[in-house]
Amino acid sequence: MSNSTNSSLFAIIPLRSRVIGGADALEFSSELRKFTEQNIQYVIVDMSAVELINSSGLGMLVSGLSIMRKIGGTLVLAEVPEKVKGLLEMTHLNTVLQSYPTIKQAEESI
Repeated sequence: MSNSTNSSLFAIIPLRSRVIGGADALEFSSELRKFTEQNIQYVIVDMSAVELINSSGLGMLVSGLSIMRKIGGTLVLAEVPEKVKGLLEMTHLNTVLQSYPTIKQAEESI
């Protein structure tokens, strides 16, 4: 995780190049909980830097969506690299995790 950005409507969480769960998953969940406490209901995950994601990393994203849905919010992906798009399609997570080509398009969908 890098520094997240937030406004009154949404938060952006940029991911690092390797999304493999573990400590990153704990940090991700912690950030999401912090946002829910601030009544931010829309989270955009910036995936532009992601080069590698494993099953734990995918689980982290699904868990994040679950956390946001519990408060009536949502989590979407933005700037998903082609390699990751293929993995999302193969695992059918593309039907669960909504994604946008750019952060700006994700923001505009709010």
